[in-house]
Amino acid sequence: MSKQYHLNDTVSSIKGIGEQTSIKLNRLGIETVGDLINHFPVRYYDFTEPKQLKHLSQGEMASFIGTTGKIKSFFTKTSKLLTQTTVSDSSGKILLTWFNNPFIKRVLKENTIYTFAGKVSFWGKGLTVIAPIFEEGGVPSINTGGFVPVYPQTEGITSKWLRTKIHSLLPTIQITDPFETELQIKLNLLSETEAYQYIHFPPSKELRWEADKRLSFNEHLLININNRLAQKNLGKSLALKIISGTTKKTTQKIPFKLTIDQQKTVSAIYKDLQSSEFTHRLIQGDTGSGKTATIIFAANQCLTNKLSCAIMAPTEILANQHYKTFQSLSLFPKQIQLITGSSKDKPQTNKPVIYIGTHSLLTKLPKILKFPLAFVAIDEQHKFGVKQRDELINRSPLPHLFNLSATPIPRTVALGLLGDIDISNITHKPQNRLPTKTFVVSPTHFKKSPNWLRRQLQNGSQIFVVCPNIEEHNSRIVSVNKISKIYQKIAGDKFPVYIIHGKMKTDKQNEILTQFKNTGRGVLVSTSLIEVGIDIPSANVMIIHSAERFGLASLHQLRGRVGRGEEQGYCFLVPTNDDEEETERLQLLQKFKTGLILAQKDLRLRGAGQIFGTRQHGSLPTRLKYFWSKKLFLSAKEIAREIADKNPQKAKHIVSLFETC
Repeated sequence: MSKQYHLNDTVSSIKGIGEQTSIKLNRLGIETVGDLINHFPVRYYDFTEPKQLKHLSQGEMASFIGTTGKIKSFFTKTSKLLTQTTVSDSSGKILLTWFNNPFIKRVLKENTIYTFAGKVSFWGKGLTVIAPIFEEGGVPSINTGGFVPVYPQTEGITSKWLRTKIHSLLPTIQITDPFETELQIKLNLLSETEAYQYIHFPPSKELRWEADKRLSFNEHLLININNRLAQKNLGKSLALKIISGTTKKTTQKIPFKLTIDQQKTVSAIYKDLQSSEFTHRLIQGDTGSGKTATIIFAANQCLTNKLSCAIMAPTEILANQHYKTFQSLSLFPKQIQLITGSSKDKPQTNKPVIYIGTHSLLTKLPKILKFPLAFVAIDEQHKFGVKQRDELINRSPLPHLFNLSATPIPRTVALGLLGDIDISNITHKPQNRLPTKTFVVSPTHFKKSPNWLRRQLQNGSQIFVVCPNIEEHNSRIVSVNKISKIYQKIAGDKFPVYIIHGKMKTDKQNEILTQFKNTGRGVLVSTSLIEVGIDIPSANVMIIHSAERFGLASLHQLRGRVGRGEEQGYCFLVPTNDDEEETERLQLLQKFKTGLILAQKDLRLRGAGQIFGTRQHGSLPTRLKYFWSKKLFLSAKEIAREIADKNPQKAKHIVSLFETC
């Protein structure tokens, strides 16, 4: 009798998986048996019908059965080892080719029937299949017949290895289905065991989609039960009365006319604030689109209702910028307080206040306020962890939550696409602003740029240079201290080179930024500290070294620091190496200009993370088609509400079962 495995057993407990293989699997995020069977295919090869050789065509993936001929190995003019054999069946023949693989001649036998699978290519004078999968005999297996799964892989872990291991593992796993049979029948869902079997090895396309649907529904129900239980624990939110007079006065005080998108966003925010049910809204718009203005309307309504609100920013620079904006445009300039790491005053609690600050709000703002928070707005949400966000809103009454972002984190995009977070899009761009031109440039090619950079400086443009590190910890990764010397040579004596980073005191940072802005010339070398809250219209060039070390959200934000005037902006993304694999991801910045689209692309690439966990990417099954079904998600939401409201203990039990899947 074969060993039985539990989903939370480590992969090293699986027969045939040693320490080195475990390390390789860890690179794919696979640490347990459950992780392994939740490592879903990215696609399938349709090898349901082996093809006759005469029907093979260039470019197709196909399986076929044939008899091997003489196997020959020889070296080409470029010293490559070439191994070839001709395979034939009753309809014709085709050449098979392997490069630099001396083992083929040892394992492949002449005049023997094999089942092959691979991509048909045109090479030399005719068709060939390069490095096909092959298995002795004329009966296709899991690698050469049916719908063959193709998995995300890493060095030393191939799709063939994963297929073999998962296929042998599935019958030995003990899976407790979280759903009662009655619910499965009612919703027309496969059992948990069937779903895992068919997602990896589907007998038909129909059963593959049914498996996808069941596993997606699992995730949707888990998300929604957790959401409902959390809401029940946190309680109600405050419902405001929207005062039209306050809206009119705010409109009169703001020195510009709201765009249609801004007007729609303000109306949506008002609707949220009038609800006693907790609401969560993403206000998405690129730099300069006017997201902050919509929050000023909300804040004025709060104080009119004798309630407070909080706006949290990731840096003191941005918090100070918001503070100045609110003091200028709020109807309550004397009821605004700045709370940062360098603030010495205690929070005012004897009146309604607009609290503006950094993460210091988490520790300095009392949980119980005489004039409680009606809402919390988090600017540049991707700069904060989930725990930090929850820490600020975890109070009673429960504040409504508004996330402001040019590039929202993938989790928020996922919930928005599924209908669990409302999204307000502000697409307006300031007049006369040109889109920043973005280029991915290899380090070798970038070495040819000094003359162009000098011309930019001579023409009155200022240059931002960003690196991931302050000091050199790794000779490959560019640091502020090292690269600043290179730019000092480029700038010469005519143009100043400034340096700024997070180890400097806030006062010193502000002093340097003010100098850079006021001189109107030179180069500023920095870490990603300047990602938000910097507005220097004469800065038109952004150069990001070791760009692959930054997320798409950060890169897009940094790009937004240039081209803020009427001149053309340029952003250069310079990877660490010429052959950097991450270049493909960086190319997305060249192709797409808006933050929401980039966030959606990031979501597809990296996953949305645990929606109710603390990681921001990694574990959600975003490769499942039905995961993106809004209809399925809303169906799960209705069932989750019913279970959580009627029987919280049952809801918690279902969650515990899901969390081992």
